[in-house]
Amino acid sequence: MDDLVIRRAKYMEAKKIKEFDVFIGDRRIDNWRGELLCGIINDEIVGFISYSSSQFYNRPYIVAICVKDEFRRRGIAFSLIKRVLEIYDGIDVWVSTEDYNKEAINLFNKSGFKEAGSLCYLNRDDSREVFYVKTGNL
Repeated sequence: MDDLVIRRAKYMEAKKIKEFDVFIGDRRIDNWRGELLCGIINDEIVGFISYSSSQFYNRPYIVAICVKDEFRRRGIAFSLIKRVLEIYDGIDVWVSTEDYNKEAINLFNKSGFKEAGSLCYLNRDDSREVFYVKTGNL
């Protein structure tokens, strides 16, 4: 893999992420809170991860993770998750996805997350939202 750099996003990068971001929300706000990392290869933003330390019952929660289509399957999402886990070393980190999103489920399992439960009727498409936790070292 080309040299991947993961670092906090700059304002203009947070704005540029919108070009491939498939999620609801404004990454500039995540960036303002200091909770947006971007993955960069050869000066190109190839992915991002947004996380929060307070929006999910005051627990660390990965809000969104997205990699540009042409850069998928190169370990970028895994590396972004790994960086967030390093930030919250020793603390449980949570994430969720729809029950049909097999790629995300495989990624979370590969990253050491364990299924922790699900909610029905949260998503408009009637899918279950499945929650995963990576427990800390406490």
